[in-house]
Amino acid sequence: MKVSCRRKSLKLDIPFTISRGTTVERQVLIAEIEHEGVIGYGEASPSAYYGDSIEAAEKAIRGTEALLAGPEIGRDPYALELIASGLGREFPLSPSGRAAVEMAAHDIAGKLAGLPLYRLLGLAGMKPPLTSYTVAVKDVDLIRGDLDRLRSFPILKVKLGFGREENLLDFLSGETDAVIRADVNEGWDAGTAIEKMARYQEKYAIEFFEQPLPRADIEGYKMLMAETGSTVFVDESVTSREDVFRWAGLAHGVNLKLMKSGGIREVLAMVTAARAAGLKVMLGCMVETSVGISAAAQISPLADFCDLDGNLLISNDPFRGVRGAGGLLDLGELPGLGVRPSC
Repeated sequence: MKVSCRRKSLKLDIPFTISRGTTVERQVLIAEIEHEGVIGYGEASPSAYYGDSIEAAEKAIRGTEALLAGPEIGRDPYALELIASGLGREFPLSPSGRAAVEMAAHDIAGKLAGLPLYRLLGLAGMKPPLTSYTVAVKDVDLIRGDLDRLRSFPILKVKLGFGREENLLDFLSGETDAVIRADVNEGWDAGTAIEKMARYQEKYAIEFFEQPLPRADIEGYKMLMAETGSTVFVDESVTSREDVFRWAGLAHGVNLKLMKSGGIREVLAMVTAARAAGLKVMLGCMVETSVGISAAAQISPLADFCDLDGNLLISNDPFRGVRGAGGLLDLGELPGLGVRPSC
């Protein structure tokens, strides 16, 4: 198998703000793996928060050629578990780099079989949940001209934990009919969270609160579960199947992402772990192109909730694939991940 990758700078339509800062541009890597004339695509959208970087991801992607040419894998492109375990062993420091290679390998497997990945995985006939659309702005004026688009989504995920968050909640609840989910990205302490969750739940009917407290604040999450009636999801706290079990009883659900967990195989294992632990599953994303979003969408029928909108937030997507416009994830019938270069 031949491996290559290239950097791509993604431009956000509107500055994207969470409790930890604002992003206007994101660097990603597009991976291409060729096997007997079939090209598979993958994507790495690394996050420094998880100890990853564009350099580490590039090193991981380019360094996989020897692994993929090994005697077991090189002869059998369906050796996906072997690929995943080898990537985890050889490149532990870049989950996004591992995810990119895994995506490309799954893309090849689907193309060789002539099947979309969701069908290859046995998920045919299952309907993906609606995806939310993320609103992450400090200033409400940034989205006043985008109301038609916002109103087209039945679910909005609103970033909190900074700025004049109640102005944003007032605006969205008054101008749209969308269900609102809140993502705090660790922006509150336990006392603030208990007060705000109760008030926002009553005033805005928030469906659930995602990562309201720092990722390691176990005692704080115990308080939230005991003292609030709100539904709590964790995201930053969970990157592996082992983490999933640690959070059983401390939250109601987990947000799983290919980029922070290392790829499709680990996320599939995390879904199984979450079901065993009695936790709900949300499938999320970073800011990504249609490659990364389409890869996650292929396993979205296994989730209870989806937040797969990263490709809707950018103006220069280099691929065509699954898009959650209006909240609908149409997986289609194209083989593999279902993506094609846009030009």
